[in-house]
Amino acid sequence: MGRAALFMVMGLGMAMATIASNISGTTERALENNYTYYKYMYARNLARTAVHATLRGYDRNEDPDTTAVIDFANGEYQITSAQYSESPRDTVWLTAQGRYTDTSYTMYLKLYRYTKPFPGVSSAIGIRASPVTFTMSGQPTVDGHNWNADGTALVGSGDLPGVGVLNSTDSATIMDAEDDTPGDNIQGSTEVIVDDSLANPADYIQEYLSNADYYLTTGTYSGQTYGSSTNPVIVVCDSPADTNYKVKFTGGTVGYGILAVRGNIEIGGNFEWYGLVVVFGESNTVNFGGAGTPKIVGGLIVAQPGDGAASLTLKGTGANGKVLYSSAALTNAKNIGKLRYYQIVYWYE
Repeated sequence: MGRAALFMVMGLGMAMATIASNISGTTERALENNYTYYKYMYARNLARTAVHATLRGYDRNEDPDTTAVIDFANGEYQITSAQYSESPRDTVWLTAQGRYTDTSYTMYLKLYRYTKPFPGVSSAIGIRASPVTFTMSGQPTVDGHNWNADGTALVGSGDLPGVGVLNSTDSATIMDAEDDTPGDNIQGSTEVIVDDSLANPADYIQEYLSNADYYLTTGTYSGQTYGSSTNPVIVVCDSPADTNYKVKFTGGTVGYGILAVRGNIEIGGNFEWYGLVVVFGESNTVNFGGAGTPKIVGGLIVAQPGDGAASLTLKGTGANGKVLYSSAALTNAKNIGKLRYYQIVYWYE
């Protein structure tokens, strides 16, 4: 009986030793597997970082360097190949790779770049407000014919009316002002059109406020350049607490993209804007000064919450005071990187 008990104890000890050994081995394998999975996931996240960094650069019109290996968070990532469709470069093919210790991870993807909603411009100047006060003096020009992106030549197609308003009363106001001014100052497919479907910028303003590259308060601005033809930007002029807010541009100011003004704007000197100008708020007065050569190439939208009143004063002599419609300049503004998003066509990893 004693001998049997001894054998049972010895057997149990051996079994426990075997179990302990198995548990130890299982724990080691589990740790090894967990670490392998961790390295795999970390390399995968680094590859995703490469994609995100490239798309943000792409939105700034920067092409990735496919030879550059970027050190990041104790690992590295690289875009090993990048291809783009022709202008407007709305399709992109990328190969991204992330590496962490001895583990690498590769992604192959094709993305299509969409543009977020953008206010439709149906005339060189669209006035979504009523009643409208409209004054012209000298020889300013409002032209709905389709000009190229820099306003130097006509395209020959895609012309729009010169001015669009909400009702016939305001249409008569525009025509009376044009008739009282020497020359053919309002041109286009027709001079003035009544269009109650004019874009309401209230649907888009928050997007511009949230993504502004420049945020200006009340004051006078001169000698500044905002963006470029290849890198259009968003400039917001805003002072919400001031219902009589006013901003003035003069003295060699040049801008590309979207200019959004809450309130009143005065432009003079040789101010130039290529893209979309939106004037909105409780008080809307647009004043083209008589001196200098201020011009907008693209489109101008003036709106008031609830379609209230607005005022435009266009002055100038000779070639001064121009608003020229340009579908090309508006397309550049529409394609601002911050206003675009991506749809996955395929993503293989």
